[in-house]
This record gives sequence, C-alpha cells and structure tokens, in this order.
Amino acid sequence: MGRGGACASWPVPAPLQWGRMSPAEDPDEALERQFQDAIARGEASDALRLVDERLREGRFAESRAWLETAFAALPSEVRVATRLLETLQRYHQWRQFDDVAATALDRHAASGELWFVVGCGAEARGDWQSAAEAFGKASALAPDEVEPVLRLARAHRMSQRVEDAIRALTAALRRHPEVAPLHAALGYALIQNEQPERAVKCFRAALERQPDWHPYLNDLAGALMLCERWREAAVTALASLERRKRNERAWTVFAIANARLGDDKRAEQGYRNAIRAARDAGRAKGNYGLFLSKRPDRLLEAVRLLREAEDAHPNWTEVCDRLERITRTGPG
Repeated sequence: MGRGGACASWPVPAPLQWGRMSPAEDPDEALERQFQDAIARGEASDALRLVDERLREGRFAESRAWLETAFAALPSEVRVATRLLETLQRYHQWRQFDDVAATALDRHAASGELWFVVGCGAEARGDWQSAAEAFGKASALAPDEVEPVLRLARAHRMSQRVEDAIRALTAALRRHPEVAPLHAALGYALIQNEQPERAVKCFRAALERQPDWHPYLNDLAGALMLCERWREAAVTALASLERRKRNERAWTVFAIANARLGDDKRAEQGYRNAIRAARDAGRAKGNYGLFLSKRPDRLLEAVRLLREAEDAHPNWTEVCDRLERITRTGPG
C-alpha cells in the first residue's frame, strides 16, 4: 500500500496488450470501443487497464467517466470501487468520494481493501476519527496487512488517543514481531505518551530488523536525548550522520547532546550544520538562537536567529518567551 497522496490498493495488473485496430480508426474511438467491450464481457481487469491509460495521459474527466460506468455496470467488482475512490481522492473530489464510498460499502462491507481506501480519504482530509474507524475495520478484515495498523495508529495519535495507538500496535506486533515499521510506530506512540525509555527499546528493535534504514537511528537518537542519555544520544547521532551528512535531525541531537555534555564547540558545529541541512531552516535557527541566547557576547546574533524562527513558527512558545525575556532583562 502506498504512502503518497492517494492510497495504492492491493496489486495492480500489468499494462494491457492492446489489440489491433484499423489504420483508419481514431485512437480515442478505438479505446472507447475496447473499454465498452471489456464492460460488456465483465472484464474488470481490462477495463481498469484502459482507465490507467487515460490517467497516464492526464485525462481525468474521461477516466472518471469510465470508472463511473464500470462502477455501475460491475457492482460485484471491489477493484472498480477502490480505483474510482482512489481517483476521486487524487483529484480531491470529496463529495462524490463520500457518495461512492457509501454505495461501495453497502456492496462490499467485508472488504479490507475498500475500508483501507475509505480510511485514506478521511486521513487526507484530517478527519482522524473517521480514519481510525475505517483503518480499524481494514485491519480486522485483513490482519496479515501491516499498513492498515500503521495508519490506524497514526490516526489515533493525531486525535490524541495515544493509548489506543499503543494497544493496536502491541496487538499487531504479537502477529508480526519481525516488522520493523511496527516497532518504530510503537516507539513514536510511546514518545507521545512520555515514555521515552520504552521508546528506546522499540527503536532498537526496529534497527535490528532493518539496520540499513537510517531514519531509525535518528529516532533512537531523539529518544535517548529525551531520556537525557546525552553521551549515547551524541554517539547515535554521529552514527546516523555517517550514513547521511545532510541530516537536520541528527545534527540537532548532536548539538543538544554536546551542549549538555559541556562541549560548546561541538554543539555550535552541530547547530550550524543543522541550519545548512534543513529544508526549512526556521526551526534549526530557533534551536541555535536558544543556545546562543545564554551567551552575553552572542546576544545580538541570538536575537536575529530567534526572530527568524519566530517568523517561521509564530506559535513556538520557548522562542517567543526567550525573546521577550531578552528584551526585558537580558540573557538568562
């Protein structure tokens, strides 16, 4: 299942081997004839391949019309329903998405694939409660699929139901103990639940199962930092940086950990590199500004960085409070 905009559903067939057409026949008319023939024969796979050809050409209106035809003509084909929903989600046609989803669920209430796509639609709109309900049903109907549980846990976390996320992931790990993303997802939930020591164990488990995935090193370094295990956090951040130098998260942990260890020179190196590595440097500048604000000789530079961070993240309380304190009393 995909992680992009529209959710990828269960496996998609290979491209259609086109039949011959008359040299004088218009290509669009030929495709229309082939599509109608596929519908008449009840061949959903052929019809969907033709729809994909239209979508690759960027012809959304024609693709949607064909999918609507197939949805009405082939009511037993859950693949047609999911493809129509995925297409409507891709183009943000939400009113029709909800209407099609209701009809499709009446027809295929026991389809985990369908519930998953419905959950993706809710997720895309930030309706986390509906997303959790749909992903929960998808997970129950397709227990061998991992992605519905990962999405369910995220929906619970986004709606501040962290304990529900922890329960869902713990149950899934009993069934899939070797799946690294499940261990990592449990770690994220535990961090949100202010249990970083338990999260450390989860990220270590994820790394054991997928050692080449360097973001888990970032996750582990961050959890160690939250546990105030500064030396371990710094070492783990360095290990991540050996895999990927342009890594804002690892440089930030490296900087904070070294600052707490009393090595200001290495800390400053980390903060500067985090700014260079950042796509959006506002947060990295805020962290560096907070660090420099404790040094009277660097106060002007700190204020400049903090103001840039405040512009980028106006709700960052620590930055706003520090700026106010500096203005009122000087460094602190």
